[in-house]
Amino acid sequence: MDIKMILMVVQVILAIALVGSIMPQDTKSAVPSQFGGEGNQSYFKPKGKEAFLARITKISAVLFFVNAIIMLLLK
Repeated sequence: MDIKMILMVVQVILAIALVGSIMPQDTKSAVPSQFGGEGNQSYFKPKGKEAFLARITKISAVLFFVNAIIMLLLK
């Protein structure tokens, strides 16, 4: 296997991990309560599952984009 094929397989795995970590997260409104939304209670830190999913999402997103840039540079 050449490096391009390995990077493509890694990209697919990262895409699946990214989708798998985003889908189970709770959706929160980004509209503040002054404008009719629920508001964002940012003073509460996420715990348990939310913190784990947020961390996995951030890590897999960064790796996904870094891998995409590397694939682009190798073309």
